[in-house]
Amino acid sequence: MLSLHTIRSVAKYETKTLLRSWFFRIFAIMAILFIGGFNIAAFVEGSDAPWIYRALPAAIPYANLIILNLGQAIVAVFLASEFLKQDSKNDTVEVIYARSMTNSEYILGKSLGIIMVFVILNIIMLLMGIGFSFLSNESSQSIWVLLYYPLLISIPTLIYILGLAFFMMILLKNQAITFIVLLGYIALTIFYLNTKVYQIFDYIAYQIPMMNSTIGGFGNIFEVAIHRGIYLFLGVGLILFTIWKLPRLPQSKRLVSLPIYLALISFA
Repeated sequence: MLSLHTIRSVAKYETKTLLRSWFFRIFAIMAILFIGGFNIAAFVEGSDAPWIYRALPAAIPYANLIILNLGQAIVAVFLASEFLKQDSKNDTVEVIYARSMTNSEYILGKSLGIIMVFVILNIIMLLMGIGFSFLSNESSQSIWVLLYYPLLISIPTLIYILGLAFFMMILLKNQAITFIVLLGYIALTIFYLNTKVYQIFDYIAYQIPMMNSTIGGFGNIFEVAIHRGIYLFLGVGLILFTIWKLPRLPQSKRLVSLPIYLALISFA
């Protein structure tokens, strides 16, 4: 059986490590400054910003998370692909590897820790967008429905890109090659594949219509949920594959084959 205490401990350790990382701190500061400047410009009279940012209360929060989602999809590749090379090089996981735990507990805890850090940043951006949306007298506010945006935009993208980076790092066993392959894949999806086959390859959700209206709500929530669910379960499946392929003692023979079966179910 999986130990929730162990998973929480690994997640807590990973969260503290990332929050102390200057790479993540610089990204977070730059994201807050850039998106904050974008929000201010959207409400300045002489900026020629589209009127939709002042007309719809969901426009600014939606734009904030879409912009952040593009950046965090790239940054998450660097953070996730370091979990084998840099952790061992800098001895940052000695306190973790010394504990008796299954591979599932270690990978799930590490994934949860990374996701928690980015979720905090997403919440900050969402609250910033909600705050700016209240500055407009031309729109009415509906806050609770905006909580769908992190669930539909950020979390599926994070889980998918973390799972993909984990699995590629395990498969290729080279951080530089993993960077090149994944950054090439991201560039391909952003500049070419994101509009193909009804946006099925758009894992960042850049081309997926998710603007919420105070009158009609989400116009295609069922289709959006299917699209985002595809990448959510792909990410879960890749994380489970990583658990299966992780070059570490599995601790429990009964749990060696379980991740591969669960991964196949997620892909299905």
